[in-house]
Amino acid sequence: MSLKDVIGEYRFVAKLDVSNLQASAGFYGTALGLEHDPRFDTPTWMQFNLPDIDQVAIGLSATGSINTGGSVPTFVVNDINAARQSLLDKGIEVGPVQDVGLGVLMAFFQDPDDNTLALRQNLSSQPSAAEIGVSSREG
Repeated sequence: MSLKDVIGEYRFVAKLDVSNLQASAGFYGTALGLEHDPRFDTPTWMQFNLPDIDQVAIGLSATGSINTGGSVPTFVVNDINAARQSLLDKGIEVGPVQDVGLGVLMAFFQDPDDNTLALRQNLSSQPSAAEIGVSSREG
């Protein structure tokens, strides 16, 4: 059984909390050479594709505070309710689906060491899970 069998179509985004979205975007885009994907931009979020690894991205989440350093590995899915229910059916405790702003939905859960992971469903106007990590130039 694969993860796709458990939560459906997905892609992986590592969410990083940052205090200054623009400064961090400069670091990840210019200094590291990751590809900014403006299709996902919101006032508090920017996403960068890893040019050498398909279907994986880093998402920068502006926290508005100096309490940064948190990261939440995130599985982007097309149907968060179905993915959440599948995890619940496997005995994994998953928090409620939350609107984290502008209609982006997330649900959080922990691994056995209390590391937080998340499910995320993008806005309907944003690319589907299958398009994560695919350059906007290619799509």
